[in-house]
Amino acid sequence: MTSTTKEIVWLRWLLADMRIFFSHPTPMYCDNQSFIQIAHNSVIHERTKHIEIDCHLTRHHLKHGTIALPFIPSSLQIADFFTKTHSISRFRFLVGKLSMLIVAAS
Repeated sequence: MTSTTKEIVWLRWLLADMRIFFSHPTPMYCDNQSFIQIAHNSVIHERTKHIEIDCHLTRHHLKHGTIALPFIPSSLQIADFFTKTHSISRFRFLVGKLSMLIVAAS
């Protein structure tokens, strides 16, 4: 999530340099509810101390409105299309979400 936050910040900076500005935060869909809670909660408990270093940058940009962290269930995580194997029905579902066409081999 921290790497993605860095990329979003960099892209927004690059676009602002080209005079393209955003009035709304960039959504960074996350299926990890624990991460979302930690990013929203500025109180870090003993059990989450090691997460604070990774989460600090994301929390900063969440607080300043650069990003938003909407929850998305794992079953709807489209990024899985690129990282995991799928059944035929799941593959077709994800292809449809990406607005791609399946071309039958001849």
